[in-house]
Amino acid sequence: MPHTRFVYALTVLLALSTVAFGQLPFEGKRKGVDEPVPASRSDATAATKSVAAPARAQDIDISADSLEYQTDRKLIVGAGNVVVRDGDDLLQADYVTVDRDTHDVHARGNVVFRRAGTLWQGEELSYNLKTRTGDFGEFQAYMDPFFIRAEDSKRVTTNVYQLKSLTLSTCEGETPDFSVRAREATLTDGTVVRAKGVTINVGNVPILWMPRLNRDLSGSRTYWQFMPGYSSRNGAFLRSAYNYRIKPGFKGWTDLDLYSKKGVGLGQGFEWEARTNTLPYSGSIHAYYIDDQKPFRSEAEREREQELVDNERYRIKLKHNQSFAERDFLISELNYVSDPEFLKDLFRNEYISNVQPENRATLTHIGDNFVAALQFNARLNDFYENVNRLPELTLKANRQELGDSGFYYESDNSASYLERVYPDGSSKEEYDAFRVDSSHMIYYPTRHFGFLNVTPRAGYRGTYYSDTFQYDTVTNQVVKTDTNGVVSLDDEVVTTRRSTGADLRNVYELGFETSLKAFRTWDDLIVLNDGDGLRHIAEPYLRHTYIPEPNLLPGQLPQFDSVDEVDETHTLRIGMRNKLQTRRDGQPVDLINADVYTDRRLEKKEGEKDFSDIFFDVELRLSKYVPIDFDGAYDTYESELSRFSLQAAVLADESGALSVDYNYRRDRFNQAGLELKLFPNARWSFITYARFDMEGEGLQEHSYYIQRHTRCLGYGIGFRQIVKDEVEEKDENIVWVQLWLMAFPDSALQIGG
Repeated sequence: MPHTRFVYALTVLLALSTVAFGQLPFEGKRKGVDEPVPASRSDATAATKSVAAPARAQDIDISADSLEYQTDRKLIVGAGNVVVRDGDDLLQADYVTVDRDTHDVHARGNVVFRRAGTLWQGEELSYNLKTRTGDFGEFQAYMDPFFIRAEDSKRVTTNVYQLKSLTLSTCEGETPDFSVRAREATLTDGTVVRAKGVTINVGNVPILWMPRLNRDLSGSRTYWQFMPGYSSRNGAFLRSAYNYRIKPGFKGWTDLDLYSKKGVGLGQGFEWEARTNTLPYSGSIHAYYIDDQKPFRSEAEREREQELVDNERYRIKLKHNQSFAERDFLISELNYVSDPEFLKDLFRNEYISNVQPENRATLTHIGDNFVAALQFNARLNDFYENVNRLPELTLKANRQELGDSGFYYESDNSASYLERVYPDGSSKEEYDAFRVDSSHMIYYPTRHFGFLNVTPRAGYRGTYYSDTFQYDTVTNQVVKTDTNGVVSLDDEVVTTRRSTGADLRNVYELGFETSLKAFRTWDDLIVLNDGDGLRHIAEPYLRHTYIPEPNLLPGQLPQFDSVDEVDETHTLRIGMRNKLQTRRDGQPVDLINADVYTDRRLEKKEGEKDFSDIFFDVELRLSKYVPIDFDGAYDTYESELSRFSLQAAVLADESGALSVDYNYRRDRFNQAGLELKLFPNARWSFITYARFDMEGEGLQEHSYYIQRHTRCLGYGIGFRQIVKDEVEEKDENIVWVQLWLMAFPDSALQIGG
């Protein structure tokens, strides 16, 4: 059963994660002796040079501003910038006494002690250089990003320290905004901490207590993430994640989510990365499971979805990208979900960006003049529609000159086993085929009159299909009896698809492209107070394409993608490219980059008009603070847009940004999104987002999020409303709060996954 397999996989992942719980939430760079670690980042004092000659007590070197030898007590007394060296041990302080017989050392004032990479700072220290033990008293240190303080510390063996009233924090000051405190602890080998009576505190308020904490300081960063809130869909919730680094380049996190309406959600994830290696790779895996106590929000939904959705809900998501050589790389992604509503219910942000997640792996090699790839794409969940490619091998030869002939050649080739699959229960008939497609094109670019570019071309495309179709239509007379018992004859048209076996489609193409460029410059013109000079480039062009009717038409072929849609074509594309350029900081910049074109159909099919839509693709950079991109198509016969997309923003440096995203498809959708960010780097910041249906439904979704951050902590509170939920026809409201450490900027959870 798939549920059993998922639970087994999740158990294994959770078992692996327990290894990581031995890691410690510290990653620091210990500073050298010549630069003692200050009590705070802003209060560092540099040691002055010693003016007294160094003294020697057996193997101990001592230097100070002032040295005194007390022969009756066998003491060496140093005052002012005292430095004591004993092998790998080094001690700095304002005042130091050393017993030459017992090797007892007592230091006071701005004490810094270093041994085997461990650095301490405090006000008083008692230490024996022979036994390597002593009483260090109160100390404080900084190990990026943590401040470490203890009220008392003793070295009990050569590699073990005892600590009393330990405080660890990413905040400065005596009362940090956030801290981990322990009644007592030991530090072994300078890295491993074992603490007892541990509390996690916000200010002076403990929010979590643990009897013990065992961690390794050697470079790992561990932190909790919490997000409490309320959703009218899922009830009150507490989302939490425990993050830890297992080893350099490999970290994990464990999810524990509590929902009052749905129950408990458990997740386990791992992430790996190697960016500095000559063969970099990165990836992640995340498994999530919830025994959903309320998978349906209404009886209508239960009746509609009960065949697909049950209480046991889960997902597995895997991504891995890797370079095997400078020109060889892999991109892969795997997604498996329990039901089609899972992402919408629990990871809505992912659902909005990708309603149907893909399962694919592509291995690519980039040659000097070609690109080769091997792709696998398969549907894992039978409630999705997909074109499976099992596998598909492609080889694309870039346009290149054939010797010194002046002729250029390019080709596009693929060999695939393809399956068109539909969701279970669909009335559509599934089909599959083996397809080999090979396209070749020859170009001969020429230049005439010093300004006119003319490039004729000729090409051939051969496509082999292991199966082709023939559609047969039969009209039958059917006897029907109405509710009054009257009998009548009626015609019923039945269309059936019949396989006609393997065949080769031949497609021939002839055509040419011609263009010219005209430009004018204004060197002394200042543009928008931001540009030096102005240049306009106009490039009108024509592109002629003639494809005679192929021996196999699209209706006779299995339809997988655009390769199978090739049909008879005779068009003339009429277009104009325009660029308006200036110089910013000495570099050319396109203020306007626009391409506008339409196709004149020289031969029309039934129902087609003389001209296609007018297509346009425009990039505007009139100001570097206002980027605008839009594209679309205008139907001149209906005098309306058939499609339009817009992405625009107003950037205001540190003040924030306003962005707009608009998408329109005639008779399909008409939506707009608006996002405003204010003062993102200031102590207080604000983000709001709204999504609109422009066809009369109005506001569909809106959210507001305000946050405040200090040097140590970030606080946030947010609200989101999804208007008129499609199932219950009522609004869904979500409110949440957040708290995170500024030292870990990625520790803020994202609402909705």
